[in-house]
Amino acid sequence: MNVPGLDVTAAWVEREVKHPRQLYRSQYSPDARYIAAVGQDKLVHLWTTGDEETSHRTLASHRTWIAAMAFHPRGKHLFTADYHGVIHCWNYEAGGKPIWTIPAADPHVVRALTLTGDGRQLVSAGDDGVVKIWSATNGKSVARLEGHEECIFSLAISPNGKHLVSGDLHGRIRQWNTADWKLVRELNARLLHTREEKFIADVGGVRSLAFNEKGTRLAAGGMKEATSNSFCAGKPTVLVFDWASGKEVNALGIKGKSDGPVNALQFLENDLLVGTTEILHVGSEMNFWKIDQPQPLHTVAQPSAYDLSLHPDRRQLLVTAFDSSGSSGNGARARHLEKYEPNGANLRVFRLHPKPPEEDAKK
Repeated sequence: MNVPGLDVTAAWVEREVKHPRQLYRSQYSPDARYIAAVGQDKLVHLWTTGDEETSHRTLASHRTWIAAMAFHPRGKHLFTADYHGVIHCWNYEAGGKPIWTIPAADPHVVRALTLTGDGRQLVSAGDDGVVKIWSATNGKSVARLEGHEECIFSLAISPNGKHLVSGDLHGRIRQWNTADWKLVRELNARLLHTREEKFIADVGGVRSLAFNEKGTRLAAGGMKEATSNSFCAGKPTVLVFDWASGKEVNALGIKGKSDGPVNALQFLENDLLVGTTEILHVGSEMNFWKIDQPQPLHTVAQPSAYDLSLHPDRRQLLVTAFDSSGSSGNGARARHLEKYEPNGANLRVFRLHPKPPEEDAKK
C-alpha cells in the first residue's frame, strides 16, 4: 500500500460520523477495523471503519456517563470506565455482556485508562488520586500506586513498556517502573496548575500526556495562568520534557483564540505533535507543533474536541468533537423552553496529507 507523505498543513476532513448525544472519547481498534466511542448516553458505540453509515452497534451495561476507554493492544478486548467508578471489559467483536466488571475502581470518576505494553495489566486513575493496576485477564487487583494528592487526569506508557506516567490536578507527573510498580521520580509540570487566593478551587492540571516514538520526549498538556475558577479560562500550554533527564526543554503555546486546556495530545512522526485546545463554550483548535518551536506550524479551527486517535497508517486522525444543538446552557431553546435538546457529537476523520485530485473533483 502506497502511504502518502505526511503534510499536516494540508489536513482535510475525509468523513464524519454524527451522533445525537455527546461523546467524550473515541479510538481506532489496534487493527483499525473498528471505531469505538463513549460518552453521555451510557452506551459503548462501535462502527466498522469505512462503513460507518450502516455498521453501527452498541454495548450496554454502564448506568451513567462513560469517561474513559482503552483497547487491548493485541486481543479483542475493550475496557470502559464511568462516572460511578465502574470498569467493564468487553469482547468488542462478539458483543453481549461484559466479560468481567470492577464495580468500584474509584469512589467517583475513573478519568483515564491505559494498558501495559504487553497487554497483561490494565491501569486506571481518577478522582481519588490513586493509580490502580488490574489484571487485564480477570480484573483482579495487582497494585495500588499512592502519592498523588489530587485527582489524576492522564496516563501514558513509555514506548519500551518499562514506565508509566500519571499526571494530576496540581501539575505533578509521577513516573513508575512497570516491572515492580515502584516510584522512579516526579516531573514538575506545576506551570499547568493555578490556585490564587481569590479562587475557591484548583484550576488546570496535566490533562494529557504523550510520548514520542523513540521515547526520548514526553509532552504534557493543559493550561497556565488561569484567570478564574468559574469559567476557568487560561493559556493553553504543552510542556515538553527530555525523558532522560526529566527536565523541561520547551513550552508550546498557540496562535489562535483558545483559552481552555490542551485536552488531548498525539505524537505523529519526526517529533511532530498534534493537540486539541479549547475555546470555552464556543469551539476548539487543533494545533500541530514541531516540539523545538514554541508556536504551532499549523492550526485548524473546529468544534470543541476532547480526544484524538491516530490510525495505524499514521495518516488518519480521529477527532471526538462536540456538535451543538443550538440550545442554551440548560439544553432548552428559547422558542421551546419545555423541550430539552441535548448536544451531540461529531467524529471527524482527518487525512494528514494533501487531498487527492479526485477528492477535489467531487466538490
